[in-house]
Amino acid sequence: MQVEQQILDAGAEIVWVLEQDSFLQPGTAEGCRDFLDGAGSTLGWCVGDSETQPMPGTFDNSPFSVGRGFDIIVPRQTMAIAFTTNHGTPGGNENISGEELLAEIIAVIEGLDP
Repeated sequence: MQVEQQILDAGAEIVWVLEQDSFLQPGTAEGCRDFLDGAGSTLGWCVGDSETQPMPGTFDNSPFSVGRGFDIIVPRQTMAIAFTTNHGTPGGNENISGEELLAEIIAVIEGLDP
């Protein structure tokens, strides 16, 4: 997972959120890690949307989730959402690549005050 390492090297963190598993059961952090392990990914943090507090389903119910998933960039310096995109099979999703996301991360980081 070369792009994942490049994202980390750029100064970002990766947080994977599992909204549902392949059996359409509520996502857990353990299920997220199992999925990523199976996909060969060892980088990033895992969150299960059924375990979010104070309300389970926080990510799935967010305006960023259009059918399946989303990526957001939140610089620690500002704690404001600087970029968002969505991906998945429903129409209207941008479905950017990891390389395109990396370019957005770099652009956000370069735009921050030193």
